[in-house]
Amino acid sequence: MTTTSIKPVRTTEPANQVTRPETRHEHPRRLGREIGTLAVNMYERGIADIVAFEKDAAKITPYRWAKNVLTVSAGLIEDVGSAYVKTARLVLR
Repeated sequence: MTTTSIKPVRTTEPANQVTRPETRHEHPRRLGREIGTLAVNMYERGIADIVAFEKDAAKITPYRWAKNVLTVSAGLIEDVGSAYVKTARLVLR
């Protein structure tokens, strides 16, 4: 009687994916984009806070002319701020 030995099937490990390192120009661009995005986010939050403050002030002021001034000012700041944020986000793409 002869015995046959069965060798276990050899499994091959998947090859490591080769990622190319960033060039010296890609890293600063990526960092600049991330910093720019953070700055735009902070600006957007600041504009929202100012607009909310002016709208709240318009609600509690007793003078009609002051309510109109604060409401128009809040609308103007909101419109200009949103246009700036939209443009900045397009530039950062």
